[in-house]
Amino acid sequence: MRCVHLYIFCGLVVFTQAVAASAYILPAEQILTLMIDKFGPADTLVVSQKTVLYDPALERGVRELEETLYYRYPDRFRSEVRTPGLKRIQVVHQDDTVIIIDGKIVGETQTLFDHFKDLLLYRKTGLLVDRLSQLGVNLQVVSLGRFNDKVVYVIGAKYPDDSVPQVWIDKNTFRPIGLILGAGYGETPLRRVEYQGYHTEPDQGGGYPTRILFFENGSLVRMHVLDIVQINARLPDRLFDVAYLKSTSQPVALSPASELDEVKEGIESFKRAFE
Repeated sequence: MRCVHLYIFCGLVVFTQAVAASAYILPAEQILTLMIDKFGPADTLVVSQKTVLYDPALERGVRELEETLYYRYPDRFRSEVRTPGLKRIQVVHQDDTVIIIDGKIVGETQTLFDHFKDLLLYRKTGLLVDRLSQLGVNLQVVSLGRFNDKVVYVIGAKYPDDSVPQVWIDKNTFRPIGLILGAGYGETPLRRVEYQGYHTEPDQGGGYPTRILFFENGSLVRMHVLDIVQINARLPDRLFDVAYLKSTSQPVALSPASELDEVKEGIESFKRAFE
């Protein structure tokens, strides 16, 4: 009889494991659609925040900047950072990007960390799927994992593999909580972004994170701390017009020689923060 019970017990264990192994997991596109729905119907969002930089090369190892982010859904973004005497503007519209410092065009591409906004910006599933695919996230791979005591959908990797680009979505709230880029994407540093402390009330940002942390090879290098959120503010089209900004700004290479040193100094002042 004990043998019979043992066989039954073993059979139940195998059956349970088989069921768990074959448990249904939502496909990536459905997970992303549910995530987008959670953000609500806002047309624009203006975020005033403090950007904190951590770097031993900086004075006291820390630097704080005031930054304003402008979101126009489903696919337009603008960032403005001001320091005494200088202003940095970055505008992104789908595949077009321009970075301007002190009225000079200094770049037309995004760094990996610039893509922190993608999960918060693209409010159409197709746009977000295309963007994540371009970043090397394999949307055919979805698994369940755990992060800070939360069960998460891991899009792009088989948990706990963190060696490839991937997205973490909270299984219960469908809020984005993590993004890994870099490994397997042509860059050596493993870069991770974490989204924390979501507001849930629509009048407090419709679910915008209060803190966004940036890690490089496991070390915290930057943090965004939310200050004020404005929903559905009227934003002129020209704020997001990449072509207009390019036409009204001068490429740094064409600046007069007398201005080059000043421009280069301005670029270096932002280099550690945004590269």
